[in-house]
Amino acid sequence: MWVYHNANTGQTVELPERDAILDCWPNWTITSRPAAPAPPTAPSSSEPAAQAPAGPAQDLPPGPPPESASKAIWVIYAVSRGMAEKDAKALSKAALVEEFGQEEENDG
Repeated sequence: MWVYHNANTGQTVELPERDAILDCWPNWTITSRPAAPAPPTAPSSSEPAAQAPAGPAQDLPPGPPPESASKAIWVIYAVSRGMAEKDAKALSKAALVEEFGQEEENDG
């Protein structure tokens, strides 16, 4: 079980898998991780492969990342807001901040 701690709010969450979004946020730290990764298992031919549910893989922190965050974090945020990853990677960090940085203020 992966355990993350939010330094700003004190919140602690336990997740069965590592969370790429929480790894990107500077206020979230990993406080516990599984002892050893489980070896991948191939599904038997008689069992159908499990499908991931539709929708976002994880809950994102509210609002855009801080302007000081890396371009990679801004790309992840832009993709979470519906932009194609290829398009987000093609933009500069400044363009991503301009497009998504004031999103909460412009919604109201």
